[in-house]
Amino acid sequence: QSTSVFFFFQAEDGIRDAQESRGLGDVYKRQIKNWGLTIGIFVFFFVLLGLKYYEDTYGRFFSRKQDSDFQDNLYELLELDSSASQADIKKQFKVMAKAWHPDKHPECGKPCEEKFSKINKAYEVLGDPEKRRSYDQVAGDFTPIKSRTISLNEHNFQRLVIDKNDIWIIQIYMDGDQSCEDFADFWDEAALEYGHTVKFGRINAHSHPRALRYLPYGIQIFPTLISWTNGKDSEIFTPSMEGYQILKALKQFIEHVIGESVHIYPAKEFLSYHERVMNGEVSSTTSTNPEIMLITSSNRLPIDYKYAAFKYQQYITFHSNTFSEYRSLASPKIRKRNTDFIVYYDEYNPDQKIYRRKAALFDFGKKAKKKEVQSVINFAKTFIIPSLDRHSFEEFCHKSEIRDISRSPGESSEDVTGGASLCIIIINNKNDVLGTSRKITESKFETLKQKAEDGMSLYGNYESAHFATVDLGKHRRFRKLIEKLTEKFNRQIFVLALSSPNDKVTVFDPTDDFEEWVEDLLKADDSVQYTYLAEFVGEEPLSHYFIDIHNPPLQKTLKTFVKKIFSWSTLFMFGILYFALRKLKVPQQMNLIVNGVLILASSLILAILDNRDEPVSYTHLTLPTIYSV
Repeated sequence: QSTSVFFFFQAEDGIRDAQESRGLGDVYKRQIKNWGLTIGIFVFFFVLLGLKYYEDTYGRFFSRKQDSDFQDNLYELLELDSSASQADIKKQFKVMAKAWHPDKHPECGKPCEEKFSKINKAYEVLGDPEKRRSYDQVAGDFTPIKSRTISLNEHNFQRLVIDKNDIWIIQIYMDGDQSCEDFADFWDEAALEYGHTVKFGRINAHSHPRALRYLPYGIQIFPTLISWTNGKDSEIFTPSMEGYQILKALKQFIEHVIGESVHIYPAKEFLSYHERVMNGEVSSTTSTNPEIMLITSSNRLPIDYKYAAFKYQQYITFHSNTFSEYRSLASPKIRKRNTDFIVYYDEYNPDQKIYRRKAALFDFGKKAKKKEVQSVINFAKTFIIPSLDRHSFEEFCHKSEIRDISRSPGESSEDVTGGASLCIIIINNKNDVLGTSRKITESKFETLKQKAEDGMSLYGNYESAHFATVDLGKHRRFRKLIEKLTEKFNRQIFVLALSSPNDKVTVFDPTDDFEEWVEDLLKADDSVQYTYLAEFVGEEPLSHYFIDIHNPPLQKTLKTFVKKIFSWSTLFMFGILYFALRKLKVPQQMNLIVNGVLILASSLILAILDNRDEPVSYTHLTLPTIYSV
């Protein structure tokens, strides 16, 4: 009996152990299932994160692959738009062929050969009216609503708009829309009047929807106009009037965007200041920006002058008189030459170590127009030595890529694009090359002034020539480029000269005479050996090696962060995560917290990755001695 009881309890224990083991197995299975589902959710989340990050990259690659598989945009190769005349195409081909011909630039090598081949290919088609017509209908940048203004798209928006320091009026339109067709003539008429100053561009919302992502507002009505100025909020104009009122309202909008940046100088104060300058009584221990005074008998300032005052306000101070006080400017020192402009600039006195204010008087003998205004501005700019950033580099060191669309069809096409430019960049102020630079400019004063009055190029073969400095502590990518050039030239780089449009550089040897070296550069002959930057930077614009002061890295990252949070893909990810965590029976409050943290973290990561080429802080950088300024 005791044996039977023993086996009975042992069997009962075995059954209990089996039940416990089976229950424990179910628990493990549930845990493994839950953990597997959780891991799967996180894997799915990071897959979505990766797809979201590469969304634009895939889009750009696909669209560019389509373009390259079919053919390049021939108008873009010649830096023209589809409304360019045959004369414009021929003139532009000659300019670009000269700039990129391999025989003229043997050191350029493969980049010049490829570029020249593409330019020839483009001209073979666009230079023949019949071939051009076929190209427009089949593969070109063909728009049924024709316009002389610039076609903007996802490929050129960054280069032409964001990287430049210009005022843009951008029209968003759609082909086939009756309102857009009705507005086209008013748009071109405004562009003809203001196009030599303000830049006009159009985005076709149907054929280039990706370009709309650059705009600060979502556009639902066509046509809509948006102003774009770096460092300033955009404004919207939607044409909704009839007849002449549309053009009137459009002009008012353009002039409102330009604004009033000209300082009105009371006659009494101005005459007192001018007399003190002429007597050599105005001086300072530090250099100050040049000033331009426009003396006008008109009650309305030239639009070119107002635009220049806005665009160059960081570098030049612009003044003018009021209409009522014009006759009060009766000083013999001013009115005896019927002066139109006065440029005030600094001249350095090395003995007293002070900057003394000087004046240059300009008499054009006629009403100031865009050519005279630009000549005076170019003269004033020669006395500026800017510290380079992305926009000042484009302004002082690079040729213009944007056509003057204000010319009527019968006018000369000589100014279709800007000419060559020379920029001498001072990296290290060894042997006071900065002071020598000012001395070189001052020594050419009379020659430069006479050329400005005659409307000639100030530096012969170069449309512009400037000295500039750069802080390598701020511009990390440019510093790395200098390091590559240091290895290339096998010497420490203190000063380098950059010649555009084909971006070639040469460096100054400290054992040479700096003034003689600059004179050799200005001759633009074969005595100076250049190295092409294409082998170091590829096809990327050189301006991208400088930071954008209008969109500092931290501000840019925060803007991207906010944009990522409110995108449709973020909302989709939020929904997927929410229902997945709910399926796991995660408490509602914890679900929202976990979801929110993951979305915020992912958006911040994506924002940082998008702006990874422009570091937020530079305080941790330690530069070699040879790079210090």
